[in-house]
Amino acid sequence: MRLKLFLLLSCLAMSLSSCKTEKKTPETKDSSLKHISELTYMDIYRLLYNNNNGGFDAHGDLYGQEAASFLNLVEEPSQCGKSLYLVNTSDKTIELALEATFNFPSNPNNEIVRAYKIQPSEKISIGNSMLCYDNEEYLIGKKIISAGFQKPNQ
Repeated sequence: MRLKLFLLLSCLAMSLSSCKTEKKTPETKDSSLKHISELTYMDIYRLLYNNNNGGFDAHGDLYGQEAASFLNLVEEPSQCGKSLYLVNTSDKTIELALEATFNFPSNPNNEIVRAYKIQPSEKISIGNSMLCYDNEEYLIGKKIISAGFQKPNQ
């Protein structure tokens, strides 16, 4: 009887030990990456616009607001936040200034303003709604600062 009880308990112990939950090792951070607080303006630009969708450097209200209502924001799922696109719904080329805002801890850079030209019915990428960097997620705000129709002879 003792032998049967011993065998039963041994089998039970072995089956329970084989069902242990798998321990997860904590994610390690990539030591070759700069800390988010050390990123320069150009580092941030390259991270936010890694597929050459960053337009060109701009400052302030360059184009007025007459074409803003002809721009539609389109969101598509991505690996990090949502991929963002602007669509020109007018029959004229639109020039616009777009501001990206962010808050990276201890980093003095908090915005990038870029200018774009969008042809009629064109859809252009304007980056993502989030930056995933060094196992962290940071929200990226997008705001149209100004949008006007391209002037003739430009």
